[in-house]
Amino acid sequence: ERMGLTEIKPEWIGANLVIEDVPHLSMLPAGTLLFFKGGVTLKVDAQNGPCRIAGRSIAENVGMPDVEAGALLFPKAAKRLRGVVAWVEKPGIVRTGEEISVRVPEQWIYEA
Repeated sequence: ERMGLTEIKPEWIGANLVIEDVPHLSMLPAGTLLFFKGGVTLKVDAQNGPCRIAGRSIAENVGMPDVEAGALLFPKAAKRLRGVVAWVEKPGIVRTGEEISVRVPEQWIYEA
């Protein structure tokens, strides 16, 4: 929407897993655990910041005439919307439509 496109496919931006129905997914703090009903557990490490590499892929896939200009649109349009980077805490198979529960760790504000 923000880039004036009707669709951005996950594979264009390097997504490994597409998760729906987790409110504000991109804002989950580091240390959050994602428990999949089938037994897999992922631990959030950080936000997945948008970059020009993903932007270039989008621009190429939709046929933008100026690929470099298109590449610059994505970082601004997708800020805090790109999802998270997580690592596998408990391996297994994740199935399409599988239920996920989220455990957000205790949070506090650091003061020096």
